[in-house]
Amino acid sequence: MKKVIWTPTARKSLQETTNFIKELWNEQVADEFLNQLDYRIEQIQRNPNLAPTFKNSEFRQLLVHKSVSLFYKNYPEHLKLLLVWDNRQDPVQLLKKITGLNKE
Repeated sequence: MKKVIWTPTARKSLQETTNFIKELWNEQVADEFLNQLDYRIEQIQRNPNLAPTFKNSEFRQLLVHKSVSLFYKNYPEHLKLLLVWDNRQDPVQLLKKITGLNKE
């Protein structure tokens, strides 16, 4: 399995998403989300091309939940996790954000 590298922004966006889930629902729902995220990351470690590319870019968008995606980039030696994204946010800001994150 490929090594996974979390960017600081990916960690921060994960924390923000988890906090939002806890506030809106509860700790149990947040734990279920984190378990689902772990499962999906294991899937892309085994098959890095599982998720489709995002709008003909070098980034891949993995749907974790209907409202949350994980953006990552596949390198020969590792996967770089860029951002946990609430799919209900402004999509125009998304491409700007992940393009900048690739430099982290």
